[in-house]
Amino acid sequence: MGGDKTIITNLRRLTALRAIALSAYIGVSLWLADSLSGSALVFVVLGVVTTLISGWRARGSVAVGRREFFGHLLMDWLWLPPLLAFSGGAANPFVTYLLVPLTIAAATQPRFFAWLMAAISIAIYTGLMVFFPGVESGHGAHAGHNMSHASEGSDFYQHLIGMWATFTFSALLIAGFVNSMAEALRSRDRHLHKLRQEQARRDQVLSLGTLAAGTAHELASPLQTIGLLVEELQAQQQDFSEPVKDDLELLQQQVNLCKQALEQLKSRARDPAGSEELQSVAAFIERSLERWQLLRPDARFTLQQRGSNHQQARLPLTLEQTLINILNNALDASLAADIPQPVALDVDWSRDRLRIEIADSGRGLESENPSAESGGFGIGLILCKTALAQLGGKLTLTARKDVPGTVATIELPLENEHEEAL
Repeated sequence: MGGDKTIITNLRRLTALRAIALSAYIGVSLWLADSLSGSALVFVVLGVVTTLISGWRARGSVAVGRREFFGHLLMDWLWLPPLLAFSGGAANPFVTYLLVPLTIAAATQPRFFAWLMAAISIAIYTGLMVFFPGVESGHGAHAGHNMSHASEGSDFYQHLIGMWATFTFSALLIAGFVNSMAEALRSRDRHLHKLRQEQARRDQVLSLGTLAAGTAHELASPLQTIGLLVEELQAQQQDFSEPVKDDLELLQQQVNLCKQALEQLKSRARDPAGSEELQSVAAFIERSLERWQLLRPDARFTLQQRGSNHQQARLPLTLEQTLINILNNALDASLAADIPQPVALDVDWSRDRLRIEIADSGRGLESENPSAESGGFGIGLILCKTALAQLGGKLTLTARKDVPGTVATIELPLENEHEEAL
C-alpha cells in the first residue's frame, strides 16, 4: 500500500521467523529446565516487543525503506546476545541463530550492509566466547577435584573454539557468497524488467507504425484533392485581395509539407535502416528549424550553437522528425501556460557527439505525462524516445532551474566520415 512491497514482504517474513525462534526457545527451555531464569525472561520479553514492533511496521500502511529494514535486523541484537549470555553463553545451541539475521541481510541488502552484519555477528560470538563461554573453567584449581574434570573442561573449550572458527567461516561465506548470488539475481531481474519494458515499447511503436501507415494511405487521396483545389483557387487569385492571396500561398506551403511528410514515410518504409549521406551538422539544424517554422508559422525560438561548421555526420531522417516533435511539444507547452517566451535551443556538437537542449516555458513536470499540460497524448514523446534509443541516443526531461518549464535533452552519438572510412 505505501512502500516497497518486496521490503514489506521480507519484514513480515522476519517477524514470523523471530516469533518462531522465540517460541522454540521458550518451549525447549521449559522442556529441558522446567523454567526460565529471571534475566533470560527479561530478554525474551524484549524479543517479543521487537517482534510486535516489526509486525506493526509490516502492515504496509507506511513506506518501509531498505535502511529501516536493516534497522529491524539490528533489533535482534538488543535481545539475542544478552539472552544467550544468561542462558549458557557460547555453549548454548541457540547461538547458531546469530547467522539468521546475517543470512537475511546478505540476501536482501547491499554488500556494505551484509559485511557490516557479518562483522557484528562475529564480534558478538567472539564476546560470548571470551566473557560467557558456558564452560566451568576452574575445576583443576580446586582441591578435591581430580584432573580429569579439568581435562574434560579443556576439551570442551577447544570444541567451542572450533565452533567459533566454523561460525566465523560461515559468516564470511554468507556475507560474500550469498550476497554475491543475491546481487546477481537482482541484477538479472532488473535486466529482465528492462527488456520487458523495451519489448512493450517496441510493440506499442509497431502498432503505432501500422496505424500511421494506414493513415498515410487514407490521407493521400484527400490531400491530393486539397492540392488541386488550392491550385484552382491560385489560378483565380487575380480576383482576390492580398490577404486571401497570402492565405492561399500559406495553404499551398502546408499542403506541400504534408505531401513531403507522406513521401518521407513511404521512403522510410522502403528503407527502414536508412541510407542517409554524410551532411553538415549545422546545415541539418538549420534545415530542421526552417521546416519547423513552415509547419508552425507562430513559432519563435532562440538558438545557441557550439561546434564546427565543417563537421559532417550521418544524421538519419528520424532525427529530424524527432527534433520537430520535441519542438512542437515545447511550443505547445509554452502556449498552454500563456507565457509568450520563445523556445530556447542550445545545440552543442563535437566529432562524435551531438547534444540538443530544448527549453520551454510551460508549467513544468507536473504529471507523469509531460505532454498532458498541452493537451497531448504522449504518443510523440514515446516515438521520440524509441527512435533515439534505436540510434544509440537518449531523451531526458528535467525541470528548469530558475524559471517554470521543462528542458528536453537529446544526446546522440555521431557517425562521421572518419568512422565511415574505417
